[in-house]
Parts: sequence; structure tokens; C-alpha cells
Amino acid sequence: MSPRGRLDAHVHGYPPVVARDPLDWARRRGEQHWGRLVTQGPQGWADAQDMVAAMDRLGVEKVWLQGWYWERAEAAREQNEWYAEWLARYPGRFLASCALHPDMGDPVSILEDAREWGACGVGELLPQVQSPRGWQDPFWQEVLAWTEREGWPVLLHVTEAAGHVYPGRVETPLMDLVALFETWSDQRWICAHWGGGLPFYSLNRRVRKALQNVWVDTAAGPLLYHPSVWKIVRDLLGAEKIFAASDFPLRLQPSRPAEEGWRSLWRQLDEAPLSGDEREAIAGGNLRDFLGLRD
Repeated sequence: MSPRGRLDAHVHGYPPVVARDPLDWARRRGEQHWGRLVTQGPQGWADAQDMVAAMDRLGVEKVWLQGWYWERAEAAREQNEWYAEWLARYPGRFLASCALHPDMGDPVSILEDAREWGACGVGELLPQVQSPRGWQDPFWQEVLAWTEREGWPVLLHVTEAAGHVYPGRVETPLMDLVALFETWSDQRWICAHWGGGLPFYSLNRRVRKALQNVWVDTAAGPLLYHPSVWKIVRDLLGAEKIFAASDFPLRLQPSRPAEEGWRSLWRQLDEAPLSGDEREAIAGGNLRDFLGLRD
């Protein structure tokens, strides 16, 4: 498969001030959960310049910068500032989602401001980490009312129901997601990390109906699933519902550079028992259609 036009639907980036001492940054911001994940897991680091250089080396045309499910509003505001600056500095290379937290204030004004600086979605969200009431917090209800009305996608972190144990792991009750999708049936959802295995339950009639407006990305897939996941999810949901994603700069192996995540992603996709058209769609065509991107 040609590398031309490859898009990655799920990456993360941080400026040098964070990467130099992430644990200190996390302590000062009160972001204990994020701090555990990035200091006790296979986390790599990339700022805008490093990421664009790696994209050029690996033939990645454009990436979608995802926010984080921050525990404090201050960190969410900071991340939006970083991403706004990166979009302006490297036009055409980055897409970006807006980071949110219930203590940020009026969600409508935040989202409208995010649209002004170039955001095209919301996420990565995990409300049970971000607020005691989870999705029942009025803030999230207002967010979903706006995103559903405006056609903005919402990307969710979804932890696999059975699998790895790691510091900071937070279970995602899959039936809570099914109920959420049923309530907000016109909202466009993206479930990260192959949807935490939720597509496997689509053989159930209720779940299948709830997933009608749900897409999945492949972020961190090589760490979590056997390569047969590509064909299985294609058979269950359709190739058009899959976005290629790496979770860059996550390291698949501690001794290997983060770029290995991209190599592994494209290698798995190239080797998957899919048609050429399906591979091209997953590698970028689906995301272009989903976001209405123009060359």
C-alpha cells in the first residue's frame, strides 16, 4: 500500500516543558492519573516539530491530535493552547480535538472558541475520571447537545473488558456506553483502542443497533490485540467504520523508538486479509469522508 495520503486518527503531543519532567508537571497540575500512565507505562514523547519530522520519515500525511481526559481544568486549557499553536504553525499536517473538563466553565463558549482555533472534535474523554457524576454531570450533557447538533465527533477512551493490567487502568463499563449511544443516537462517536472489544459484542442485536453511529480507531492495537482483529472487526462493523490510529508516540517496546508504532500499524494493515480498497479506506479514506476533508 502506498504511504501517500496516510492519516493517523489518534496521536498525542506535548511541548518540551512537559516532556522534560512529566512527573513534576503532573504533580504541579494535580494530574496524578496522567502522571502514573506516562511515567509507569510505555510512553514516548513528541512535540510538534518532532512529530512532523517523524511523519515525513514514515510517510504520514496528517494526524489527528487527541486531547486527554484531564482531572483538572487547567491542564485541559493548556492542551488546547498547545494544539491551537501547532495547527497555526504547521497548516495541513494536524487535525485537533478539544480537551474538556467540567470546571472549565460554559461548554458552549469553549466549543465555539475551539472551532475558531481549528478544532474539529472533542476527546479523548473518560468522564468517570474527570467528574464524580460521570456522564450525568450537566457539563457533559451540554457538551453532547452541542456536538450532536453541530455534527462534531466525540472520541472516547475505551478500556478492554478483559486484558492487560497496568498502572492507572480504569475499567470502561461497556453497557454504560451502549446506553449512552442509545440516548445520543445522532451523535457521531469514535471508540478508541478498537472500542475496547465492544465490536465483538455487535452479534447481540441490541448492541449492534446501538453501534450504528459508532466508529472505532486502532490506537495501541498491537499492544492489545492479535492481528486478526482487523478482519474480525471488518466483518462485524464494516471496513468503513475503522480508522487507522497508532497512539503515537506510545512505545510498543521500551527499547524501540516511538516510530515503531507507525511501522507496526502500517505493516499490520498491509498484511491484513483485506481488499486493497479496504486498506486504502482504513489508512485515510474513511477519515477524509468522516470529517469532510479536501485534498
